[in-house]
Amino acid sequence: MVKIEFCGVCAGFRKEAETLAKYLREQGTEVELIEAGRGRFNVYVDGKLVFSIKKCKRYPRAKEIIQLIASK
Repeated sequence: MVKIEFCGVCAGFRKEAETLAKYLREQGTEVELIEAGRGRFNVYVDGKLVFSIKKCKRYPRAKEIIQLIASK
C-alpha cells in the first residue's frame, strides 16, 4: 500500500500527487491520496516514509517509487 500525502493548497502538489497515483495504479499498486498540511509531499510504502519533498527538494519520480516498492 502506498500513501501519498500532499498539500492541498500548494500550487501543483495535488496534480503531482494525482499523476503519481495514476501511474502507480496502472502498475497494479494500491494507492491512497491524503490531503495534508502546508508544504507536505510525502510518500509512504507500507507505513514507512520513503520520500519527502522537504528532504529531497523535488517531486518524486514515478519509477523511483516503483523501485522503492520493489525493494520492500
